[in-house]
Amino acid sequence: MRVDLALFDGDEFMCRGEINVSPVEDVDSFSLFQATHHLGHDAAEVVLSNFPAHVDLKTITLDMPIHESTDWESINLGRYTLAFWCRLDA
Repeated sequence: MRVDLALFDGDEFMCRGEINVSPVEDVDSFSLFQATHHLGHDAAEVVLSNFPAHVDLKTITLDMPIHESTDWESINLGRYTLAFWCRLDA
C-alpha cells in the first residue's frame, strides 16, 4: 500500500513524503520525521518518530486499515494535523 503523508502546523504546510508499505519492515526518513512501517494482517503499522526539537511531537503510532482513500484523510494531533492518502497500487 502506498501512503502519502503530509504534516501541517495549523494551516501551515511543514513536510510531505510517501511510503510504500509492504510485509517487510522498512524505514523512510523525511525532513521532519522518520517513518517505520510494515503490513500486518489487516492493517499497515506506521510509526512516525525522530521529530526535531521545534516540533512538539514525540512518536505517532498508526494502525492504518488497508484501504484505498477517496480523498485526503487526516488526524488531529493538537496544533498539528497529519494528512494521508492511501493507494493500493504500490
